[in-house]
Amino acid sequence: MSKNSFLGPEWLLNTKEAVQLYQEVVLPLRKEHGILDLHTHLSLQQILENQSLVNIWKAEVYDERYGNRDHYLLQLAAKFPPFSYTLAFDPQIPEEAKWSILGKVFPFLEGNHVHQWLHLDLKRIFGIEELLGPDTANKIWNETLKALQKEEFLPLSLLRRINARIICTTDDPCQNLEEHKKAKEIIEDIVFLPTFRPDPYCNIFEANWRENVERICALTGEDVTLKGLVEALRKRHTYFAKLGARASDHGLLEPWGFDVSTARAEEIFTRAYEKREKFPVRSSEVRDFVSYMMHRFCEMNAEYGMTTQIHFGALRDTNTYLYRNWGKDMGGDGTLDDVRVMENLLPLLNKFFSGENSKSYLVLYTMNQNLLPVLIALSRTFPNVQIGFPWWFNDAPSFIEEHLIKVAHASCLSFSGGPVADSRKILSEGSRFEVFDRMICRVLGKLLSEGQISKQGAQLIIKAILYDTQKRVFKLHEYFPTEQPQQRKNG
Repeated sequence: MSKNSFLGPEWLLNTKEAVQLYQEVVLPLRKEHGILDLHTHLSLQQILENQSLVNIWKAEVYDERYGNRDHYLLQLAAKFPPFSYTLAFDPQIPEEAKWSILGKVFPFLEGNHVHQWLHLDLKRIFGIEELLGPDTANKIWNETLKALQKEEFLPLSLLRRINARIICTTDDPCQNLEEHKKAKEIIEDIVFLPTFRPDPYCNIFEANWRENVERICALTGEDVTLKGLVEALRKRHTYFAKLGARASDHGLLEPWGFDVSTARAEEIFTRAYEKREKFPVRSSEVRDFVSYMMHRFCEMNAEYGMTTQIHFGALRDTNTYLYRNWGKDMGGDGTLDDVRVMENLLPLLNKFFSGENSKSYLVLYTMNQNLLPVLIALSRTFPNVQIGFPWWFNDAPSFIEEHLIKVAHASCLSFSGGPVADSRKILSEGSRFEVFDRMICRVLGKLLSEGQISKQGAQLIIKAILYDTQKRVFKLHEYFPTEQPQQRKNG
């Protein structure tokens, strides 16, 4: 196979230095330490049940049982008839027929990383070299259908095959985390950690906010008041921490962090809960209430040494057709183009992430890469602020390359956030991390070839991004003892 062929051996590695870093540094590191995915939406229930992924449509596109769906793929394929959202979600249409129709339009996705990811899955997991198209869809369906019934293609076997080491799920505070307890008992070679995601209890602009508040207060025996809500969340946060949570995760329209009084927060709570007032998503009431709650969450994280993750700039459910027909989070999210980061966050940063005694870390992920210079400035001003790896719309190779070079030149790449898949698909975990690893080597190989960094420096940065900084920021040292690791189980 030519080194420049589609997904060939040197795919994305455009210098000899990049090839050497990938082969001599990254691959041995991954073999020794495995994959750390500290932000996923994988279903731990699906992993524990460890049943067949059934077929390639469910594995790659949409499996309603576990909430698995590939928004990226659906968004792009829906641009080309005869594929559509209606077809994808119609339970009356056989999944084999849906896959066949996807095959008719998939060649038009060439150039997008969705096209590369799926074929990397086919190549690495199934050994299939053919491209998905109208003439190959049925063959690929049949080959993968047979393979997916074998033990080596079950969820746990697939995760072991890519050497998954630590996976952090994303969990509602009301979840009982029974799957995490069970996983700790029966899975010795992969660590699954919960992540505290309290958005539903802060988003007073959402229709089901009152119901969510009542639910968590009832669960914890607290009164339905602002004080009761905070105490309920505190109890659940403690529960998460005791079960190994290393972080809270917050999806904010804007990264609000103003210092808001309890009296102001109580006023807003009363208006939203008792008077049922409706507030626009960018109203001062939403800004102040979320700011107040973010201060409380940072207090909780500081108490337990947990990291705060904020990803911001996603305007949810912008496509009303998708929302009306299939509900929330079905691929209708967009990027907000007007976000005020610096002034919003400064009160929070100065209170929790500044000073010699601060033990808390903040990881910031932006939907809008135009805001990267602002994050760079914050990361330089506040030592405990980390720039998250390119994420969501920004995890295509060209965006990753631009991001890493800018961070290397203007901030500190060895303190950059490590790759996260943000995925719902077990099948694509390895493929996504392969892309991330190759792009890290591409960028460092470029800098090395131009004499901008030393070989020793390139090796240090790779290890820092993939492991050392992650261990420090998320306090994962217990999972990486200094002695030689024991032999791990094979899938």
